Amino acid sequence: MHPVVDPLVRGVAAFALLIAFSVALPAYAAPHPAGIADGVIVVPGGSFALAPDAPPAPAAFGAAGRYGSFVSDPIAYPEVFDGLQVVYESRIPRGAQMALDVRASADGIRWTPWVVDLASGATAHLDQPARFVQYRVRLLATDETPALRSLRLTPTRSILSFSAFENAPPPIAPTFTVHATRLGLVGRRTANGHRIVKRDRFVALPCVCVLSRRGGSEYMVRITYNGRSVVAPVYDVGPWNTRDNYWDPQEKRYFSDLRQGWPQDHAAFFEGHNNGRAQHGKVRFPTAIDIADGIWWDDFGIKGDRAVVDVTFLWMGRDPLEQPAQPQSPPETPPAPPPADTSAASPPGSASTAPPPAAPPPAAPTPAETSPADAPASDGEQGGNG
Repeated sequence: MHPVVDPLVRGVAAFALLIAFSVALPAYAAPHPAGIADGVIVVPGGSFALAPDAPPAPAAFGAAGRYGSFVSDPIAYPEVFDGLQVVYESRIPRGAQMALDVRASADGIRWTPWVVDLASGATAHLDQPARFVQYRVRLLATDETPALRSLRLTPTRSILSFSAFENAPPPIAPTFTVHATRLGLVGRRTANGHRIVKRDRFVALPCVCVLSRRGGSEYMVRITYNGRSVVAPVYDVGPWNTRDNYWDPQEKRYFSDLRQGWPQDHAAFFEGHNNGRAQHGKVRFPTAIDIADGIWWDDFGIKGDRAVVDVTFLWMGRDPLEQPAQPQSPPETPPAPPPADTSAASPPGSASTAPPPAAPPPAAPTPAETSPADAPASDGEQGGNG
């Protein structure tokens, strides 16, 4: 969480390379921030600091010291923009870390991935026009708290026309086959502050750029295993990295030397990438997604703590397994009984059509094998933390 410009910022938009020049739009300052604070004190005037009782840092962020975050409410702008400049003041004592992330949306519902670790003065270039913004402040300290203040967000707009994006249909979300592990860790907190319960249903991915807010569903995946499929939110970060957006095209990846869909920990384990190491150390087994116990045991019935699954990244487009809604015409009115006078003419168009047969009831699902809730943890169970 060092305050430097991440390579994701430089590569987040392909069409941004075509921008000849941009114009600044009215800026937003945060004198009275509104949003969700978790372990963070928000001072009127727009300052953020760790609370004295902030919880321990999640394992994804080192499991040392105290950790807190603030996610702003959506901020609406009157004009469309495709870039966002951030300016702020910060104080980062020894042993502390601070990060500012932003994301954008055209409708306030579907959000871009977070552009993370923005330095003051940096501009995040977006790959589509937007009208809404959210920012996220992440603070970590082993002793004295870091602080962020005087935050100012200035949207920018390129001279390019946005008409090409207005009616473009969303693409099909990509699907990749990766190694997975069972998450476990009941009772611990995830990177978004969620407390893990028995038979929970969420996943961890190795990039903080797609971490949903606590209880949120901004970033969802479809996991398919042995003919069964489940949709779940991304609530944690890991297991081996916190910056590996392996689902993105190669030019947008943090690890830009690896092809799309090939996780860095897989490359480290199978090909010796980075001398066989990931951010959290030497890769002892490949895993690019951690899956909570409710999905692993109850939905999939997987024995053991490791498996190979297909993962579809639903924030990137349409769900390939979602059936399109079929338009339904109103049922035809059956003909009235013939009148007593059989010589009377029937009204035109009154011929009856037999109703379609009722759909058969869905087949009962095969009971999934389950493991005891108190099964001992293994290397796979600790996968969310490398």
